[in-house]
Amino acid sequence: MIIFKHALQRNISQPINLLLILILPIALIFIPPIGDGYPNGLYLYGMLSLFTGFLLCKPIVEERINKIILRISASPIDYINYLFSHLLAYALILAVQDIIFIIGFALYWNDIAINYALVFSLHFAFNIMAVAFCFFWNSLFKSYNLAFGIFSGVGSVLCLISGISMPLRVIPETIQNITIFLPTYWLPYGLDSLYEGNIKIVIISLFVLSLYSIIFLLIGSIRRY
Repeated sequence: MIIFKHALQRNISQPINLLLILILPIALIFIPPIGDGYPNGLYLYGMLSLFTGFLLCKPIVEERINKIILRISASPIDYINYLFSHLLAYALILAVQDIIFIIGFALYWNDIAINYALVFSLHFAFNIMAVAFCFFWNSLFKSYNLAFGIFSGVGSVLCLISGISMPLRVIPETIQNITIFLPTYWLPYGLDSLYEGNIKIVIISLFVLSLYSIIFLLIGSIRRY
């Protein structure tokens, strides 16, 4: 619990994190639909979640780079407990961010029938995947700044071709056949399926996002320094 509180305080004390958590979600509320489908803000939230997750992971990544985790491993604190406490703090912050976004969205788009429980479930599953993916991504680099520099480009491209920043229906089918294997694909695909009333696909999307989360966490946690 002490590690959880520490991780929570470190992140919410950063002004840029507060901007991403409290301000930018509100800006997404007013983005209208592009053709048929939900307002585009529901999709673009995935991009915000991805980059928020990356910034939230900064403390734990810096502790790995500075080899603080080696000292933690030699202490009474269990590494799994240390890692889980941090990830739980990040998940809570992203959940609060999503709740703020959905409440504002529901108030502004009150004339649209949306199953907000399933939207929150998709967003939350994507949030967990985003944190896990960012944790995994940072494990590939020895410098946080280098990891972020490359991630900025890669993350933007992933959002573009996966249907987050551009509707899936305008993406060529040949590209969709590839992007179906990307974790970022399953948020817009799940939202499109929810709009069409295909709850079965929504459940599959939730399962796939959860599976990606487990895979990224397992791989990312192998490297401790």
